[in-house]
Amino acid sequence: MNITRYQKLFGVGPLGLGISLVVLALLWLLDRGLGRVEISDQPAPVRVIGLMLIGIWICWHMWATNTIRQWWTRDRLCTTGPFRFVRHPIYCGGLLFAGPGAALLINSWVVLLLPIVMCPIWSILVRKEEAMMTAVFGEEYRRYAARTGRFFPRFRQ
Repeated sequence: MNITRYQKLFGVGPLGLGISLVVLALLWLLDRGLGRVEISDQPAPVRVIGLMLIGIWICWHMWATNTIRQWWTRDRLCTTGPFRFVRHPIYCGGLLFAGPGAALLINSWVVLLLPIVMCPIWSILVRKEEAMMTAVFGEEYRRYAARTGRFFPRFRQ
């Protein structure tokens, strides 16, 4: 399979990010249309937790992008770092940390739906990446996929 440099570096990330931002904007508009469905009438603690989640997401993202360099530079299947836990840690970080963090920063129950709405969309998007990885790494990738979750760790083997 011929993989372009762009596909190797970014996968479906830019498309997924664009869709995520559109969904975030639509949820924010829905929240405004419903008259602001706040998580708390005392937003400061909620926003602090949101900032903490965004901070965790930034660290997780940096760890994942630093680890994935094995694939970028040596064409090796990356199964270390956060890739030990999930096949798509960069996207996982958005679903588990950035999405909820943004909702808490905005203080909105409606925006808190972002990860729930985006999880099936990301699941569809990453199928293309997974097909590419299977074509490149074959049985090695199949074994890796069998023991790791797509976005959420598998605790059973």
